[in-house]
Amino acid sequence: MLASPAPLHATPAFSADMPESTDAGYVLASWEGSETVTLEIAPWPHRSGQPGPFRPLYTGKNTAYFLSGLADGDYALRLRDATGAQSAPFRLTVAHQSTTRALLLALLGAIVFLGVVAVIAKGAAHDDA
Repeated sequence: MLASPAPLHATPAFSADMPESTDAGYVLASWEGSETVTLEIAPWPHRSGQPGPFRPLYTGKNTAYFLSGLADGDYALRLRDATGAQSAPFRLTVAHQSTTRALLLALLGAIVFLGVVAVIAKGAAHDDA
């Protein structure tokens, strides 16, 4: 029995440690390999079952690409090499933190800051007396 020859080019694949979701609107997409690849993005399908249309984000030999400015939603990321081989679509979910939560945390920070300033001012006034 003859063994089938190993493929010259492996299908591009995303790194196993790539996050599947982000609450900040940015993510570092990373993949394996040293060949030229094209990273593509498309909206994740809600009804059709097929993501698309894909648009290219990056073409080159790097093994990572920083995606930022993503709005809330689900995205399909795909890698395509020079031979046309494609990775399976990778689902990325973006869900930003709520504005209410961000404002409450900013208010809490302001209260702590003002409290520290008051303690310092009171201590300085106490030293003058």
